[in-house]
Amino acid sequence: MKRLFFALLLSLSVILTSCVENSSKYKALKAQLDSLNTEYGIQSSELDEVFATLNEVEAGLKSIRESENIIAVQSQTQDGMEVPAESKIQIKQDMEAVKQAIKKYQQQIAELKKDNRIQSQQFKKRLNALSKELKEKSELIENLTAQLDEKDAQLEIKTKEIASLGEVVSNLKNEVNTLSVEEKKLKDKVASQEQELYSVYYIVGSKSDLIDAGVITKGGLFKSAKVSYLSEQDTFVKIDYRNISIINTNAKRAKVLSIHPKGTYTLENDAESGEVSLIISDPAAFWEQTKYLVIQTN
Repeated sequence: MKRLFFALLLSLSVILTSCVENSSKYKALKAQLDSLNTEYGIQSSELDEVFATLNEVEAGLKSIRESENIIAVQSQTQDGMEVPAESKIQIKQDMEAVKQAIKKYQQQIAELKKDNRIQSQQFKKRLNALSKELKEKSELIENLTAQLDEKDAQLEIKTKEIASLGEVVSNLKNEVNTLSVEEKKLKDKVASQEQELYSVYYIVGSKSDLIDAGVITKGGLFKSAKVSYLSEQDTFVKIDYRNISIINTNAKRAKVLSIHPKGTYTLENDAESGEVSLIISDPAAFWEQTKYLVIQTN
């Protein structure tokens, strides 16, 4: 009896299920469910794309933060030294790459903000935070770019100033060299004039020696006008009168033949040898009338 009851119940269930599935209402509900499942699948796929974009922006921001720190360190000078040209080129390239990345992520954030499929406040808050940080990074890169440009401008000014100073230094060196040459010439001239000014000549000898030397003639002092002045100088001893005030004649008797003011000299015999020496007491006055001293010994 029980077996018959269950058999009838099972048959009735199958008949009822078959009736429901074949009804128009069931078919309409099933079609609606299938449509919802399809739409859910599409929306789920689109949301995956949205969050993939969001994750890409966040990953890009992390990379920008790292690049920002590197650029900031590289762009700083150490101990007043300028950033090397090669490094400066690399820094500019890195900053340009970061600027393009920020621009790309800002565009992606703008597109996500326009998307009405996600309206949660948490999502919007996340987008706003990313947008704010991207803006800050953009301003920072612009500031670093401006600083680097300013340094370039300052370096260019310094380079011109250095070049100008180099030219001034070069000109000054040339002037100093010219002045040095002129100064040497002037010193040589002054030394020559000074030497000539204080140069005097003397000769000591017997009468015959003086005649043979052409200093005096039998008739008197010095030679005739036919003898040149230079020839006369060659027979004399040249001295600087500032350095010599005593002239030894190596003779026991001597007299001065040339003309010199009285009181400016004396002839004195050495106590031991008896030789005569000329003692000049006032050199400037002694040599004032003539630069040639002639002493005749006997």
